Amino acid sequence: DLATVHALLQAGARTSGPLEKFAERPEFAQAQALLAKSVRQSLQKAVATCDRKAARQACSEAVRYGLCELPEYKRLVDLRKQLVLQNIEEAAARKEQENLRAKLQEAIEDPDLELEHLREEPGFRGGLKVYRDLLSLPPYFEDEQVLESVSKRHSVKREELLSDALCQAFQELMDKTYRKVRTKDRRGEIPKRLLVKEVLVVKNSSNFVEYLRRREEIRQQLETDKGVPPSVVVNDLNGTQACKTLANLARGQPFHSVWRDAQGVSADPIDTKINEFYLFHGTGPEAATAITEGDFRMDLAGSNAGTLYGRGIYFSESTGKSDEYSRQDSRGLCPVLVCRVTLGRILYTDEEYPDTRQLVRSCVAGNTHSVLGDREKIRNTFRELIVFDSDQAYTEFIVWYAREF
Repeated sequence: DLATVHALLQAGARTSGPLEKFAERPEFAQAQALLAKSVRQSLQKAVATCDRKAARQACSEAVRYGLCELPEYKRLVDLRKQLVLQNIEEAAARKEQENLRAKLQEAIEDPDLELEHLREEPGFRGGLKVYRDLLSLPPYFEDEQVLESVSKRHSVKREELLSDALCQAFQELMDKTYRKVRTKDRRGEIPKRLLVKEVLVVKNSSNFVEYLRRREEIRQQLETDKGVPPSVVVNDLNGTQACKTLANLARGQPFHSVWRDAQGVSADPIDTKINEFYLFHGTGPEAATAITEGDFRMDLAGSNAGTLYGRGIYFSESTGKSDEYSRQDSRGLCPVLVCRVTLGRILYTDEEYPDTRQLVRSCVAGNTHSVLGDREKIRNTFRELIVFDSDQAYTEFIVWYAREF
């Protein structure tokens, strides 16, 4: 009984108590040798048989009994690491996303393979890079977020954007899309301008992966149903109906191109061909944190913006509209969420009192993916864009701004 032998050895090693002299007896040394011999034999057997279960059990025994200095233990751990890295490299070469995730997870959750040392191995780093690429994670996502995706853990990091040029781009985007127009949802005086004070980049790998999954589903549906044209085109840069967040900024580029260049990548972060845009969602400070920590909650949909177009998630292409729903924090700053939103096939309506059930049914069970309510046309206010699936939106930024009157 190795556990009993180990317990007795620990008791005998104490300098006080009934067994304080036991460590000086020859039986103590014999017991130590017996324990080491038994563990060594288990390690040797595991090496000889290449049995994964036996290897884990033998390594576990060596750790439990404080015998990690045995050369057999070090050899077995090294062999296990080589095998794990080989499996990762093979899965990475085949670019099998789920298999690669499983192999990476096996490596990082192995108690005998320290993650700190694994990350120094070219095979592990290469596998992690391939997995990142397969997930299409943005460059600003760190390895920690990739590892969390591997382990299917959920955590969120919000990091302040310190680039003056990018903060200026956000200010230009706010200015370009702002209209000083009153609607029934406006409370109090209308600001002259919204001044950007702080921008946070949100890193939520689990939400981002689900967003990309849904985006690709919509892309495939649009390709399959090519005979069903969209009822409104908002991705034509030269069209009068173009989404206002596509407007060129001072550098002669739209915001998404400025953000692309800042990351040093060639691909745009959004795909306007499937009506994917950056849109605004105004909310309060607590809700801004809750949405980025978790996601948009469909059970609360419409609680802030109303339900004229159904219980969905409401977005705006104008900061003048999103500001109506923003509330100040203790600093006197208001948050607006800047989100990637995949609208897909848009159901357009310019009815003053549309059939809400029909709109929702068409998006949830029909062949459209979002609603565009054109209050700009009928009331000279704002167009509203609504989705009914939280996976169609990803909050990428929180912009904190001050109202200037």
